[in-house]
Amino acid sequence: MTDKILRQEEHAKSPQWLLVETFGELDGNYTIVDWGGHPKEFLPLDKAVKGAAAKIRQAITLVARSGEPLSATGAGRHVEVHPHFVGDRLHGVQVWAGTEGQAAPPRPRAGAWDINLTTLTALGSPEWAKLADIPEEQRGSERSLANMFAQVRTDEKELVAMKRIIAAVPGTTHQGIWTVYRRDGSAFRSHFSCRIDAQPIDGSTQRIARGISQEVFTGSDSEPEPLVLLEHRLLEADTPPGEYRALINLRNLRLIRWVHGSPIPEEIAWRGIADEPAPEVHPDDRPIMLDMARGLAKSSTTGHLRVRGVDGGWIPINAHASLVAIDQETTAALLKFTIDG
Repeated sequence: MTDKILRQEEHAKSPQWLLVETFGELDGNYTIVDWGGHPKEFLPLDKAVKGAAAKIRQAITLVARSGEPLSATGAGRHVEVHPHFVGDRLHGVQVWAGTEGQAAPPRPRAGAWDINLTTLTALGSPEWAKLADIPEEQRGSERSLANMFAQVRTDEKELVAMKRIIAAVPGTTHQGIWTVYRRDGSAFRSHFSCRIDAQPIDGSTQRIARGISQEVFTGSDSEPEPLVLLEHRLLEADTPPGEYRALINLRNLRLIRWVHGSPIPEEIAWRGIADEPAPEVHPDDRPIMLDMARGLAKSSTTGHLRVRGVDGGWIPINAHASLVAIDQETTAALLKFTIDG
């Protein structure tokens, strides 16, 4: 209790930026997910900043309507509010409140994003695209989730994240600290928070993970927990030359990510970006793919498939699929393949 009081007094003497999530729902039930660069586990406003909670809610309403940052001084107070949108949905705000005449410290770098767990595609806000150094031609458009995973190193809670992606249960929340790599080889540590919602899109109900991330300088730099085949063999072993390994969502047979240590086949379309064909299996080979998926209930399966190439043609592959245990209730498919010829 004493430590908590001291921390509160420290925050009061030296105001810090707060990152408050809204995830597109302006219902007042907001939580703090970062305080001065220190990640928080969905800390309710009323418990953390009881006296300022009402004013923060009011500020969130104002920036949600205007779509612009808010800077206000008066009555001895100085308040800065910076919103983070994906499209027209407010995912969260960064808030700083000090005394009039007091300057706010530098605002931590942050950004917002959506992951469509039905189509396994991701879309980042302009701020997130800049922070993560996403290529200019890919900004403002969806890209495959696997393309996002190719840019990050996950943490020890990766298996939990995989379960969230596959199960996609509305209302589920998740947080983690992942390392994001830019094109120039530099990297930063990103603390992210997200919640899964169900949303009607194009006549169907899709699962969307709405998230917000902020650069942080705290937390452990731990290795991801390895995925395991149902036969209890690690799948993230050395990959033989010429072999590629992909983790596939069995619910929709879409690529989640390339397995750690696997090379990436540059000639195959998988990124889901504007200047590449959409990832797909040849229509005549889809029955083979479906038979392979159904057969995994009994044993590993094999098949000869054609997949879309980046040049628009079809690339033949020899594929071998095995079940992967995410946990006792959730499975995915490990697809090992070589390019034929």
